Amino acid sequence: MNNPFCSYNIIASDTSNLPPYSGKLQEYWMAGNGIFLRSHRPELEVCLPVANITVDNLPHIQPYFRLVPPKVPASTISEIIHICLEAGDREVLFYLDYTNQWQLHVPAQTASRTSVAAIESSFNSTYETAPIEIHSHAGAPACFSTQDDIEESGKFRIFAVIGSLPARPVISVRLGVYDRFFNIPTAWIFAV
Repeated sequence: MNNPFCSYNIIASDTSNLPPYSGKLQEYWMAGNGIFLRSHRPELEVCLPVANITVDNLPHIQPYFRLVPPKVPASTISEIIHICLEAGDREVLFYLDYTNQWQLHVPAQTASRTSVAAIESSFNSTYETAPIEIHSHAGAPACFSTQDDIEESGKFRIFAVIGSLPARPVISVRLGVYDRFFNIPTAWIFAV
């Protein structure tokens, strides 16, 4: 079966140079050290393990995560936390887009203590192109919920959640590659 969105590959030679991207949204690679998911967009390139297995006689793949723009500056994180504190016990949604520098966008939104969503009329190119999406959980822990899993599925971007406000702000970060999530260190994305 030919899948227009995914390619399935076996690495059979030296992996110091994986072949150029296929143009598919997702590439699965079987190697001696597991099965890897590779994908890219202008701001981000990844090749991460989805299954840790040993396959004899195949070369290994070195996983990688590359954020092309510089890390999000601490001043932007401070601004986000300030907006979250002003919102009190309501959640807040943010998008970070990159064009020569990080741009913070706060779309028109409906928010409560347990949910936040952009108002459909506020969807624009920022929603579609932003490499980073952040939302707050106010005083609740900075953990991704089942609802977050549903809402963030199908996108290829970095997701962050801010919680434990106002006492001690905490940021949790993960990478979403369409139908898979990978928890990643905050320091890979934010200059904190």
